[in-house]
Amino acid sequence: MNIDYFREFIVLADCGSYIEASGRLFIGQSSLSKHIMTMEKELGVPLFERTSRKVMLTRFGELMLPYANRIVQAQFDYRHALQAEQESARGRITIGTISATAKYGITNLVADFKRRYPHSMIQMFEGDPSDLASHLHNRQCDVIFAHLPEHNPLPADFEHIHYLDDALVCILPRSHPFAGKKELHLEQLQNETFIALAENDTLHQLILSTCHRVGFSPNISFLCHRVDSVLDLVTKGMGIALVTEYATVRPEDGNFPEQAPFATARLLPRTTVSVDLCYRKNENLSPMATKFVEFVQDFISRNQLS
Repeated sequence: MNIDYFREFIVLADCGSYIEASGRLFIGQSSLSKHIMTMEKELGVPLFERTSRKVMLTRFGELMLPYANRIVQAQFDYRHALQAEQESARGRITIGTISATAKYGITNLVADFKRRYPHSMIQMFEGDPSDLASHLHNRQCDVIFAHLPEHNPLPADFEHIHYLDDALVCILPRSHPFAGKKELHLEQLQNETFIALAENDTLHQLILSTCHRVGFSPNISFLCHRVDSVLDLVTKGMGIALVTEYATVRPEDGNFPEQAPFATARLLPRTTVSVDLCYRKNENLSPMATKFVEFVQDFISRNQLS
């Protein structure tokens, strides 16, 4: 039996009218009627009671309806899966990443991969770590680069490749009394005004837990969505911030001068955060995603990132 007939059966059952159903399906009333009669002939039972004004399901039609819905849904799911597989075979890969792509060298890595595989179709988007994990879990992307703070276990359904280590540092206005220090103990900062990333950011939670471990809650006066905004507020003397060391590195596009307009001090005790390439466990990656994972592994082994 033609599967499309089941979809027409569902629409007719919903509309209760050949005129309305044929309009919704963009087919003629006579064609719709013939298809329904073909179904009834093959099944050997009437599916609809017909009157001059409307059609209603018979008890056989009511019995058929949930199965018809499953058949149509299965067809949709199969076509969607087939399309996704065809796109994978053609070389599509979707990469989610934290926002510091340039400073972590991720943009260069992706560009090098594109040069290696010029026919690949790469989609890359930035997001908060928690959102990236959700996108990966829901199969909205193939791989993600995400922060994994120390003592924070990896989600059970993820595999990961360690890309590099980063560490928290303290940045201060150049006019701050601590501006000349190379190292600062976290306890020294308990009376300071803090500038931090938004609460749903992994680094925000890491900073809170790090401060709590030494006995205080940071006084956070400003919450920002981008590291650049944090750096700018510190530069303007609005407070201090704990950020990752890579965030303080002068970017290639020169967003701030050769000499950074803020002071930087190593933080004691040292608190590290790992940047990892993650993908779903126990699932076959698409051919292009597999090539990308292998490309990253080779890059790490050649460059000994740390």
